[in-house]
Amino acid sequence: MRIALVPNREKADALAAAAELRDLLTPVADALIATDSAAETLAALKPDLLVVLGGDGSLLAVAQAMAEIDVPVVGVNFGKLGYLAAYSIDDFRRHLPQILAGNAPMTERLMLQAGIYLCGLDRATPQNVSEMLKQKPIAHAVALNDVVINAGDPFRVVELEVQINGARTTTFRSDGVIVSTSSGSTGYNLSAEGPLITPDVHAMVLTPICPHSLSFRPVVLADSAHVVIVPHHLNAGSKVNFDGQTTFPLREGECLLIRRWPKPLKLIENPEISHWQMLGAKLQWARSPSQK
Repeated sequence: MRIALVPNREKADALAAAAELRDLLTPVADALIATDSAAETLAALKPDLLVVLGGDGSLLAVAQAMAEIDVPVVGVNFGKLGYLAAYSIDDFRRHLPQILAGNAPMTERLMLQAGIYLCGLDRATPQNVSEMLKQKPIAHAVALNDVVINAGDPFRVVELEVQINGARTTTFRSDGVIVSTSSGSTGYNLSAEGPLITPDVHAMVLTPICPHSLSFRPVVLADSAHVVIVPHHLNAGSKVNFDGQTTFPLREGECLLIRRWPKPLKLIENPEISHWQMLGAKLQWARSPSQK
């Protein structure tokens, strides 16, 4: 077995742990420390398993880089929250035999892809997804957590139209919009008052950011949905952001098409903590108010 250790190089403890784990794994596996988390670097290592040492942000960066490659990923947390990177270093050492034997629990996490395309000239009818896909996208990336349109500088509201599966749904003014996966439902989506969705549910959530409306609530969509965002008004600094990792400018006359990425991320879970325990520990979910 070939194992790629991918440390966050800005965290000294993650770098030290990578060196320690390489020595620990050497008798039973071909363990290598990646010099960076670029797609070309990781693909060249041809790993059977990726061990990400850092935090959720580190794992999100690796998930983008490995979108084309079907390799299980395990996250060891040296950050703050650790929803995706659910192992502590002690947990990882303890469960290493189980992980190497392929007996650790694993979930397949939905990933999204989004491309920026030139909008069709006929605004009287919904955008034709088939025609859009014949174009070369202006920009394209994948996301494990979410794809976000941010209003950007000078931070005035933007006006966006949402089309789902070829049907117009609504046009609204807001600070932007989030399209998240179930994995991302505990992130920006949650802060914007979107719903929590368990990781085993493959679904998208469309959540407006501070909409100028009393009645626009988040919507849960099937993972097969094609979501097209048609900007009616943007700011000079409006952008599309993928997992807080990759950002592209978005301009009027361009449309954003969001859909399922064909390959899910295989994420090795920590058997010592359930999703519900994680929500309680990290977010104090469903806890009663404390009494003095």
